[in-house]
Amino acid sequence: MRVLFTPFPASTHVHTQVPLAWAMRAAGHEVRVATQPDVVEDINNAGLTAVAVGEVLDVPATMNPEYTDEPEEIRDEAWLDVLDISETRPERLTYPYVHGVLTAWTSFVYQNTLPDDTTEELIDFARAWRPDLVVWDTMYYPGALAARVSGAAHARLMFGLDLVGLMRQHYLRGMAAVPPALRDDPLEEWMSRILRRHGHEFGEDLVVGQWTIDPVPPSLRLPVDLPSVPVRYVPYNGEATVPDWLREPPRLPRVCLTLGRSFREVVGADRTSVADLLAAVAELDVEVVATFTPDQLEPGVRVPENVRLVDFAPLDALLPTSAAIVHHGGSGTLQTALAHGVPQVMVPAKMWCNVPKAHRVRDAGAGLCIDPDELTPQGLRAALVRVLREPSFRARAERLRREVVSTPAPADIVPVLERLTAEHRAGRAMSALPA
Repeated sequence: MRVLFTPFPASTHVHTQVPLAWAMRAAGHEVRVATQPDVVEDINNAGLTAVAVGEVLDVPATMNPEYTDEPEEIRDEAWLDVLDISETRPERLTYPYVHGVLTAWTSFVYQNTLPDDTTEELIDFARAWRPDLVVWDTMYYPGALAARVSGAAHARLMFGLDLVGLMRQHYLRGMAAVPPALRDDPLEEWMSRILRRHGHEFGEDLVVGQWTIDPVPPSLRLPVDLPSVPVRYVPYNGEATVPDWLREPPRLPRVCLTLGRSFREVVGADRTSVADLLAAVAELDVEVVATFTPDQLEPGVRVPENVRLVDFAPLDALLPTSAAIVHHGGSGTLQTALAHGVPQVMVPAKMWCNVPKAHRVRDAGAGLCIDPDELTPQGLRAALVRVLREPSFRARAERLRREVVSTPAPADIVPVLERLTAEHRAGRAMSALPA
């Protein structure tokens, strides 16, 4: 079987797809990973075969006009606030609200980051290589379009909460109550324009997949009614070497302090003050490992004596020795902490599902959550002390860890994907038979 993976062109999105791509490869299937050139090195470093399509995207420059020569009023636009897709409260997900969010994301995000030339090049590759299955990132619709045109089965691979599935669920319900002449679906219009060039029509599966491969523990998922294939989250941190200091057990409770990579990859800078984070841990009787690069440190910031500053440490190796983690709510960081049963203090940056995901971990009793606008060193210190001293946080984090490890591993779902792909192929063959 030929399997095509199509991640969004950011390192963390590639990392999410690597474990399943290798499970398919280890099972004997041919695997290709196709996306824009930005992450070809990440794909190759994972030992996978890359296919570069389109031009370099440069996500921070594309999504942040302050990196360009745009007018000042555009540079000052807080686009993360305008494009907040993370609302999950049913009473707020009205038709006008959801329509506005989907329109903004289609016109500003999808059409900017997924240009037609890139989509057409991916479609050309898929038609030539003829994959049986396309596994596409929920942020990367060219994968779904390439699957439709090439005739492949296709599945969405999630990296966090299914915000798109929840939005579409409420949107379609609301649109059904609108007179047909007034209905407007920005995603359908955008995709249909591309599909018509290839003689195909839009279908809802192009938004949510024929099925969804979901690594989020069941108790933390959103109430989305879609065909789903649960998969265990397996941490992959990219190329990594375990440092000498990590081979020795910590003499004091170890706390990991990180702001991850995804926010800087997309936005270009952190929204949380590193100085505040360091000040919060300065007086505690703990060993802190802070994964900050030099450019993340504000000029003149003091690094406390109990802090070990490292550019990078593989979280999958660091967290088993940690008593707690303080972080930004990113999917890779949060789910790696879940996989190791580590209590969390989250200061979630408003990007994709960071905020609702952090709230769900908090509500499960496995951590605490602080609004970035309300962050103070004193408040963060108090939250961290609670998480370290109160046994309930560790117990509930361990409960979530057991839920993670009880979910089928990537290798376990390969037969499921094989069967679903075969059923799709048989369905196409049946539909081609004369009546």
